[in-house]
Amino acid sequence: MKKGAGVKGKCYELILNYNCSARCLFCSQGSFDKSLNAPTPRLLADIRAAYKGGYRRLGLTGGEPLIRPDMEKIVAAGRRAGFGFIRVQTNGIRLADEAFCRRLARAGLTLVKFSFTSDRAAEHDLLVGVKGAFAKASAGVENLRGLGLRVANNILVNRLNYRRLDSVIDYWLRKGISSFVVIYPVYIGSMRANHSRLGVSLPDCAPYFKKAAELMERRGLGGEILFLNVPPCFLKGRESLAIGLDKFNTTVTDPEGGSSDLDANAEEAKVHGPPCRRCALAARCRGADRNYAELYGWRGFRPFRSLPRPRREKGGPSERTFFSDNERCMVKILEGGGWKTTAAVLAFSKKMAICRDCSDGNAVLNAGLSLEKKGLVEKKLERGVFLWRTRPGAGSEERA
Repeated sequence: MKKGAGVKGKCYELILNYNCSARCLFCSQGSFDKSLNAPTPRLLADIRAAYKGGYRRLGLTGGEPLIRPDMEKIVAAGRRAGFGFIRVQTNGIRLADEAFCRRLARAGLTLVKFSFTSDRAAEHDLLVGVKGAFAKASAGVENLRGLGLRVANNILVNRLNYRRLDSVIDYWLRKGISSFVVIYPVYIGSMRANHSRLGVSLPDCAPYFKKAAELMERRGLGGEILFLNVPPCFLKGRESLAIGLDKFNTTVTDPEGGSSDLDANAEEAKVHGPPCRRCALAARCRGADRNYAELYGWRGFRPFRSLPRPRREKGGPSERTFFSDNERCMVKILEGGGWKTTAAVLAFSKKMAICRDCSDGNAVLNAGLSLEKKGLVEKKLERGVFLWRTRPGAGSEERA
């Protein structure tokens, strides 16, 4: 791996395997060779080279990465190399083992992204093809939260859950997950085979995308929901929540050692249709997945006549308030009382897994301003430096 300009800050994503402990009906890797497993020595060498090459975020995925017996060794290699942000994408089944969670935390894991498709155990288990998967992964959320790690959730949209996205999100908010990516499926692999059973069009989903975003706004977490594989014309008024308008800045290495740029891969998989040609966002929006266009066509795509303006949220949250992981981190740091500078907050954050993506003052500033809006923190400016403290008399728990 060659060190080059523009690499710093990018994510290095390792696909460790294609084997899995689940049999998801929506899997986009359903036709991949399940015997492929990246050899451990090469993984460790890749991790070291990635950090030396300027990458500062490490992603571990599969298949199901946690079924590998060397996962702790891989995570520990990331921390030894210097990565302060190490994420794993998982179905969460293995994380019912509390001792295993502790070992991953000690090794240096900082963020776990689950794949809960529902708030209903039977529905989730049906979709992932494993009885008891919901209960085991739910126990994993509790285990990780108890260890102070970040937890997030990817929700794969399908015919069984699309009308209830807001209910699914609300359930997991109450279980301690505050960051969500709503993923519209890619119609390849098992999802293509099951599209007549699970598929639903983007225009049918759009009203429920809106309801999900509105719920997060009411909960005080409007910036903690994003949408993947959803063109911005189906997020009218919230176009900035569409992942893909900006660069992914991610290099992906597969189990055979092949390396590719995620932005280039995304471009190859997408096509622009007739409505896109008149759209003001055509230069930034990649369009729709070509397999989607084959199945559903271009119904509901509406070109922007001009560039959309950033949306301003009106007023404060009107319902129960929740906190993002960055906000929880800052509250924890400020609990001791007294004023702390932004630099001091950053220094404390390096000791806490839940804070390890707070790499600069902007993260502290954004979290502080949000907490100020929620009535929990106050700030003052002295000699050009912001200082923060918990507002006297304010509680630190998520509250009704």
